Amino acid sequence: MAKSTILHIGAQKEILSKRQKEFNRLTKKIEQLEKTLSEFRVGKDDLLNRINKEMNPIQVKMNSLKAEIIRSMDRIFSDKIFKKTDKKKLTYLITDVSFKLIDEDGFDDLKPIFNKYNDVDFDTVNEEIEREAAQMAKGMASQFGMHFDDEDISTKEKFQEKMFEKMLEMDEQFEEQERLKEENKAKKPKTQKQLEKEEKQKHEEQRLTKSLRAIYMDLVKAFHPDREQDESEKLRKTEVMQRVTQAYNDNNLMALLKLQMELDRIDQQHLEKLADEQLIYYNKILKQQADELEYEKFYIVEDLASSFDMYPFEITSIETVMLKFNKDVRNLKSALKKLKNEAVLWSDPLTAKELLKIYQIPKEDTYEFF
Repeated sequence: MAKSTILHIGAQKEILSKRQKEFNRLTKKIEQLEKTLSEFRVGKDDLLNRINKEMNPIQVKMNSLKAEIIRSMDRIFSDKIFKKTDKKKLTYLITDVSFKLIDEDGFDDLKPIFNKYNDVDFDTVNEEIEREAAQMAKGMASQFGMHFDDEDISTKEKFQEKMFEKMLEMDEQFEEQERLKEENKAKKPKTQKQLEKEEKQKHEEQRLTKSLRAIYMDLVKAFHPDREQDESEKLRKTEVMQRVTQAYNDNNLMALLKLQMELDRIDQQHLEKLADEQLIYYNKILKQQADELEYEKFYIVEDLASSFDMYPFEITSIETVMLKFNKDVRNLKSALKKLKNEAVLWSDPLTAKELLKIYQIPKEDTYEFF
């Protein structure tokens, strides 16, 4: 069984130096970030599975009910009970809802119904919407120095293809500009200050690499499986070396130090006696590691916010996303129940007329009746 490996200086020291305190702060931060990221990764996979199992089937049922209501509206439209105002509302509802069902959910069988109540057929409307969207995207792209011919944006697919080509072209131009800048820099004689700065950076990088490699080599010497005769011990050391190599390749100082403690290569007293000079480089490596974890957390939170219709600042833990998801599922189930009742009402002209009395055509396309 693996030992508990908590990297913390202070168990045997009452007064800590500034660098020792920084070491403790960074190791604690990394521990917390790794725990949070682990929870986010597992929770995200779980939630994505639940979307497929719980949310998507409800949405499919709701769309099927909406399509059923559209067909009911079409059947009852010609009933004499409906006045001109009623038919105007029915026409709006039929075209508005059926368009979304055809365009977003693949209910192509509703196209004849849409075409029956709209002045322009679905395919023509859809083509015009795509053209307008492409023109808008063209205008936005031009602000970033991207220009397109009209034939390049005749369809969404063509525009996306050309947009991708333009982005590759701009990336290549940028890389070429950066290459030329570097060439020009190399041609210019460097000042003494620049040379000293480069030498200092080179020296620091060497010290950082040396700090990691020293720990790595200590573990390699102690646990290399090729030197082991006993098969069971050889298997154990092989597993240890896989962990060691992975940590070293990831520049993961925390993991390497933990492995040293876990495998009795260092103890708490060793941490207490680390020289301030050594801590300078340890802290720099830990700072880089903490920054990388912060970036990873940022992108996971952004992805979760996009997937579950939340603001990033709302996501303080995976539990907050789960609570939002559970609430969304409850709301969808409630909406499905309501829609089932409405589907029955829309099949009868008398009850449909009562529903139309309380409905107002929105001034802007921002409101769904069902």
